[in-house]
Amino acid sequence: MSDSLSQLTSQPAKIAWGPKAAIGVSLVAYFASQIVLAIPIMLLALFSHPDVQTTIGDSSWLQLVLAGISAATILLVLGLFLRYRKQGFASLGFKKIRLSDIGWMSLAAVVYIIVLVIVMSVAANIPGFNAEQAQDVGYQGANGWQLVLAFIGLVILPPLAEEMLFRGFLYRGLSAKWPRVIAALFTSALFALVHFQWNVGVDVFILSLILIALYEKTKNLWMCVGLHALKNGVAFLALFIFIS
Repeated sequence: MSDSLSQLTSQPAKIAWGPKAAIGVSLVAYFASQIVLAIPIMLLALFSHPDVQTTIGDSSWLQLVLAGISAATILLVLGLFLRYRKQGFASLGFKKIRLSDIGWMSLAAVVYIIVLVIVMSVAANIPGFNAEQAQDVGYQGANGWQLVLAFIGLVILPPLAEEMLFRGFLYRGLSAKWPRVIAALFTSALFALVHFQWNVGVDVFILSLILIALYEKTKNLWMCVGLHALKNGVAFLALFIFIS
């Protein structure tokens, strides 16, 4: 991990997009995913369900559909851009998984936990910072077979779409021209910003830096997806299995 952190100051291999495209396409993909989500919500409110928030909150199927729409929109925008540049999704960093990659992912998970505990302990002393504020992940009241829907919507779809957008596309595009430290900090800050909650933002900012370091060491985006899914999976177990 220390080797990968030191590599943040070196120049990356050339890719088919740079910082301008990375920022522009990433913003288009993110905002498009939010706009597309608004369409079925408005239709529900307009035609049959005035209390949309309650309707969505009570339906695991509907929440999964909305999560799928959001992820699919991000992948569609990325796919169209990559096709325009005569690239495929593999150019985001997907490679065959090696045994050593699993080892580095395991080490990254340990480093993430240690750093998170230290940073959250310090941040808890900052006035106005609530480290215990719960994150609304949806799927309230999910049980039985509905937990499968919650698992897909929380542990599978977000890590895949978010890693492709933020680490595979945005970070790699920025680091094509920017110093890798600046690219990593910018990517992580933006990733934290879109989570709209201070304590969650600090958490995912740290996670993003660890994921970028993991990518630099393995050059394999699957490891970032795996660690992100592992983190969400632990949260899923805590929220829906062990605490319920």
